[in-house]
Amino acid sequence: MKTVLAMLALVALGVLPALSGCVDNPATGGSSFAFGSSAASEIATGKQAHPEILKEFGGEYPDPAVKTYVDSIGQLLARTVERHDFPYTFTVLNSPIVNAFAVPGGYVYITRGLMALADSEAELASVLGHELGHLSALHHARRQSQGLLASILVAGAAIATGSDLVGQAGGAVATGALASFSREHESEADQLGIRYIARAGYDPAAATRFLTKLRAYSQLEARRHGKSPGEVDKFNYLATHPAPIERVQHTTQIAASTPVRDPMVARDIYLSKLDGMIYGDDPKDGIVHGREFVHPSLRIRFEVPDGFSMFNAPKAVTAAGPQGSAIIFDRAPRPFSGAMPGYLANVWGQRLRLSGIEAISVNGMEAATATTRANTQSGTRDIRLLAIRGDAQSIYRFIFITQPSMTDRLAADFRRTTYSFRRLEPNEAAAIRPLRLHVVTVGPGDTPQSLAARMPRDSFQQQLFQVLNGVPVRPGEKVKIVAP
Repeated sequence: MKTVLAMLALVALGVLPALSGCVDNPATGGSSFAFGSSAASEIATGKQAHPEILKEFGGEYPDPAVKTYVDSIGQLLARTVERHDFPYTFTVLNSPIVNAFAVPGGYVYITRGLMALADSEAELASVLGHELGHLSALHHARRQSQGLLASILVAGAAIATGSDLVGQAGGAVATGALASFSREHESEADQLGIRYIARAGYDPAAATRFLTKLRAYSQLEARRHGKSPGEVDKFNYLATHPAPIERVQHTTQIAASTPVRDPMVARDIYLSKLDGMIYGDDPKDGIVHGREFVHPSLRIRFEVPDGFSMFNAPKAVTAAGPQGSAIIFDRAPRPFSGAMPGYLANVWGQRLRLSGIEAISVNGMEAATATTRANTQSGTRDIRLLAIRGDAQSIYRFIFITQPSMTDRLAADFRRTTYSFRRLEPNEAAAIRPLRLHVVTVGPGDTPQSLAARMPRDSFQQQLFQVLNGVPVRPGEKVKIVAP
């Protein structure tokens, strides 16, 4: 993930010595080119990174039983690895993103979004084993060096243009460039991960089952973003570990050559741990319900146009629409005491050539809007900025982005989104509840369609049910559904 790469690069500046060389790779038996790698420097890096990672990913998931369960699996696997020069820490992050990663010093992270996708303890173990493989094979040393270079280049681009939006886009581009360097590492970590779960007694084929499910999830996310499922090898929304078909095939071959007598799968106990887990957004970060975004703590809501798919992230809410159109919503980092037109002209858009700056009122709140045109890597785009003063400390911001040929066509829809922004009444905010995973037993008359119908209505309702479960629906079988 771009934020993790950038953060680790900055950490590396402070705590890793500017040394490089070849070190023995304990997992492969060969030598690896390492950038300032030692157990002491890795531990220092991990300790410094840990609080920042928790902050970036919504903190630790607040369920002691889940924490203990995941840690017990991780510690079992940690006893099978080649490196024992630091303790291993396993953390479940309170994030809906499907992701897992490791940082130096033995810190391994998975999100609750990934746990929701996994279907058994063996599948979860395969993910943890994969991350332990990265640590054992010293992959972090190369990624830190690359992350440092990428961060410097991205920071330079942001400074040159004076735009934090360019910096954010550059981070995404840098991450995509770095992904091509990690294919060999991913393959090696897959091989090591299967080695570790086999040593622990888990079913090696679980790695393939999870990667197959991860690929199906990536294809579903591609559809939700208006992409072709066939582009899944290139499209990878906020994830560090893609699952292209060759990776699935590779793990299938490794698992077939790694037999385990009476392998553990532990599906029922795993599902029991998932039952009741928050799915999707945590109310403290706001919740996306279809085309509506509600934030009970900030007591705000708005709605995006039909045909837009909305996604919530810690720093912004984004909505992807037809022909590359998009909406970005966030909260200004600092308050501003002047009038809203002045905020657009002198603060937020000070380095842009804004036109048509206009003061407006949005449901009783002071606001201002303006437009500009920008050349991007995807071509020329029309941009409308909207700033709304929520209170003395809060300014809420929208960026509406369209191809010039779509600007007039979407103008009325964007206007409706603008005036859908309003404050929530206290009773409305109090009534907002998160979605949760519920484990149910398939009845005699149940079908995938009837079970999916229990979930919130969505264009991809049935596909999500299939991706979450990935098993045939048979009477007596346990499956996961999403419901309040």
